[in-house]
Amino acid sequence: GAADRGTFIHEAIGEFTKMFADALPAHVTRELVALGEKHFAPLKDYEEARAFWWTRFLRIANWFDGWERDRRTGAAKIFAELSGKHSIPLGKGEFLLTARADRIERRADGSYAILDYKTGQPPTEPQVRSGLAPQLTLEAAILRNGGFTGIAAGSVSEIGYVRLKGGDPPGEPKTIK
Repeated sequence: GAADRGTFIHEAIGEFTKMFADALPAHVTRELVALGEKHFAPLKDYEEARAFWWTRFLRIANWFDGWERDRRTGAAKIFAELSGKHSIPLGKGEFLLTARADRIERRADGSYAILDYKTGQPPTEPQVRSGLAPQLTLEAAILRNGGFTGIAAGSVSEIGYVRLKGGDPPGEPKTIK
């Protein structure tokens, strides 16, 4: 189903980003396709589903190659699949806010960008601004307070979604202002 497809795509992209956080390989698409093969393996017994979703993944991989190269020109460091937390006092106790960020980039200017990969429809800017879709803003709060391991507290200059659908277009970044 759609959730499984999203998981396969997300895991391949996440593993790629972690493996090549410091430097891109010479053949981005080839490396990503190899990871896709691994994560799409559970579909080997479902030929129709694999044929449909694998074709979409190949389009995503080709698109991702160019997008990733463009993103890297303004990034000093890439972090992927990173867990974070921030403790909020609540009466005599505390509330522990936790998150797992798909991608955090330390930009060349020292600020940070937080991006989330979506294989379905990402939240709209009004949904994010009104608090109906708080994921990225809460991740930004965690980052500003130094809650992501290995990342110093800092300013967040960009939040957004990267829609990975494999259609036309195969991928689409959506920055939230």
